[in-house]
Amino acid sequence: MKSISLTGLFVLFITLASLRSGFSQWVARHNLSAAQYQAAFDDYVKKGFRLSTVSGYTSGGQERYIALWEKKAGPEWAARHGLSARDYQNAFDDFSKKGFRLTHVAGYGVDAQAKFAAIWQKKSGAAWAARHNLTAAQYQKAFEDFSKQGYRLVHVSGYVVNNVEYFAGIWEKSAGNAYIARHNLTSSQYQQAFNDFTKQGYALKTVSGYTKNGTNLYAAIWEKAGAPLWAARHGVSNGNYQYVFDNMYYQGYKPAYVNAYASGNSCEYNAIWTNTNMKGADIAAIDEAVNQYMSSQSVKGLSIAVCKDGRLVFAKGYGYADAASGEEMSPDQPLRIMSISKPVTSVGVMTLLDQKKISLDKPVFGPNSILGSKYATPSGKEKLNRITVRQLLNHTSGLRSCNGESVFWDQNKNADDAMNVLLNASDLITTDTSSQYIYSNTNFFILARIIEQVSGQSYENYIRSNVLNKCGIGNTMYVGAATGTAKSGEATYVPMDKMNLQLWAGFGGWVARPIDLLKFLNRVDGTAIPSDVITSPTHTAMVAGTSLNNNYGCGWNVSGTTQNHNGCFNGTRSFLVEMGNGISYSVIVNNNPSNDGCGWMMKGAIEAGLNKVSGYPSYDLF
Repeated sequence: MKSISLTGLFVLFITLASLRSGFSQWVARHNLSAAQYQAAFDDYVKKGFRLSTVSGYTSGGQERYIALWEKKAGPEWAARHGLSARDYQNAFDDFSKKGFRLTHVAGYGVDAQAKFAAIWQKKSGAAWAARHNLTAAQYQKAFEDFSKQGYRLVHVSGYVVNNVEYFAGIWEKSAGNAYIARHNLTSSQYQQAFNDFTKQGYALKTVSGYTKNGTNLYAAIWEKAGAPLWAARHGVSNGNYQYVFDNMYYQGYKPAYVNAYASGNSCEYNAIWTNTNMKGADIAAIDEAVNQYMSSQSVKGLSIAVCKDGRLVFAKGYGYADAASGEEMSPDQPLRIMSISKPVTSVGVMTLLDQKKISLDKPVFGPNSILGSKYATPSGKEKLNRITVRQLLNHTSGLRSCNGESVFWDQNKNADDAMNVLLNASDLITTDTSSQYIYSNTNFFILARIIEQVSGQSYENYIRSNVLNKCGIGNTMYVGAATGTAKSGEATYVPMDKMNLQLWAGFGGWVARPIDLLKFLNRVDGTAIPSDVITSPTHTAMVAGTSLNNNYGCGWNVSGTTQNHNGCFNGTRSFLVEMGNGISYSVIVNNNPSNDGCGWMMKGAIEAGLNKVSGYPSYDLF
């Protein structure tokens, strides 16, 4: 439960966890203007949500809000935001007279004045007291005085106005569990306190950030109480907060508290999450396997997703999507999948088979073939005319592999240019068809041309319409750019090779999240739930090995009833694996491991970790 601070790129976040079974219904929003926050507040209240946390702050000098809502029963409540100190005092007095008690308050500086956002609930309970606009000295004295009177601090908010730190607090007169409170801690001091108190069995309940003289400071409360699995982060940059939030969500965590504060010309975030969905030991088993592999192989960034019986039950990004900028990895950042593109192409061909538009034993080149009218067989290469679709799919065509040719690295070249280069290469044909298994990118480059010829569509459009859309995969899976550069939101790679990914598409040009790859695998794995996008006989044909290689079918490595494929090229290693027993996973890294050529050590490490997991939640995070 280490709390650290990093940097990266910002994306607005909203999630309705009520759409996923296994979670209580909640909504989280951040970076809202005052008007946007009011509109969101009104909308969620109408839908039966109640505000649980709100924090005002500034980013780039502009007033912003971060908040949590939860759909649950409770007493009558009220909330206000954007209040001056006087207005806040008036609201406080008015609600107190009506029997409401303050349960949450956040102070923040806007245009050299203090503002407040607060939540009240109409309920009885222990005696309570609240103070605001206390200087550090006044806050310390109030803390000591209330402690002597038997009150305990249950909430604190630190904020800065005109470069002076102030505090607002809520105290309750109750015995309760042992607790510790600290304020005016620097980031390193807070981290040390966090580590120390966590080791002693304390759980973080509140953490408030504020900046004075360019230094980020923290006030926090820890409580020694039996609690569910929890995690916290502080000082998360504006750019990385979305990625951190996504990471926690896909591990089964629910936000319990959020806070934001101005930092320089931007802002930073603190948050606390709880997890009643997964055991800490199970998450630790996956973490330890991944972290050990990354450390031993000098891997900078890794993204993984895990399915149980067709349900997404876990996903997490480790390390960095862009180590140079400090952008953290999350499950929602697409990465190059390289040769896992081959199963995608294979399924595209299989859909044509189901549509009765193609035969696997149809010749590819020559008279009465699929491509003969478009790509003539060069003189002296009549052996090409013996190649069938099936032989391309199972790498028994006798053609050597491509991608080293300059045409595949030229953004100005198209598929016809590349096909002409290959067909006229003197070394294209290495053996007779069906005489040897030769893993070859050329086979799947040609298969992409077959899909285009038979369907009358571009390769990517056909795959999207007939495969990805049917698998429920959106625009986070796509063929990379002809320039070979990463698209917006995509992870970066070390080294950053700039091949023409449009030409690599059929054999290595797709970009996807591990989550997308599992959606794909779920719908092409031959199991009844969820239903496949290809028929059962077609699936049987797809995973059938050959006498030349019983462990490779049509675009898939096969082992018994399970299927998998890996991807391996500069800057990327990837795996998509059906393990059996209902477990499948996908993993991608974005730099070359130091001693794991094509990722097989990664596969072994991941599976060793997954085999230690005692059980998975019943929810589905897809």
